[in-house]
Amino acid sequence: MIQSLLQMHDTTPLPEMCIRLGEVLGMDKPVPMPVLLRAIEDPGFAADLITSRGQPGFLTALFDDRRTRAYAPSEPSAGTQSAVALAGKAAAAMLRWGKAGFSTVDAQTLERRESACLGCPNLRDPESGVQKMVLVGAVTDQVGRRLGGKVCGLCGCVVHKKIRLPTEACPDTHPVKSGLTRWDEPIPAEALQS
Repeated sequence: MIQSLLQMHDTTPLPEMCIRLGEVLGMDKPVPMPVLLRAIEDPGFAADLITSRGQPGFLTALFDDRRTRAYAPSEPSAGTQSAVALAGKAAAAMLRWGKAGFSTVDAQTLERRESACLGCPNLRDPESGVQKMVLVGAVTDQVGRRLGGKVCGLCGCVVHKKIRLPTEACPDTHPVKSGLTRWDEPIPAEALQS
């Protein structure tokens, strides 16, 4: 099933991407388009889908969430530039998810990433409506729960969710260590090319 995601490209139609994501999540039907669109834009939501794979009750709750419904497409026609850009972004996201095997990072990586974010000057309170809608638990001293709903000022992601995904990278360079991100991980090759 994950293999089908690895074979996607930017010309794969969005409805086909919905079918493939549904298969990966253990469903016998495509995911609704708002689910695909939210998963592309919200790495935390993608992580929630991954951890709910094969659990229809949890998936239904994620699909029916009002924040997911807010991603209802405005129906760009297939050839428009926005549709092509969206398809490219979706294909890239699915490729990253498939390569990672729909997993989350280990506890040590989570703690290292979270600690780096806690001391980062780019950590901000959420500003956009979408950022504010992402549910996070109460802030505690427990690893993985120390960031609350804070967002990255560079990429706009909800940090609490982003730090859990092995497919994600910090968008800022390490202040001291050359070639590394603030998460003390190598700068992704695609970031070096831009």
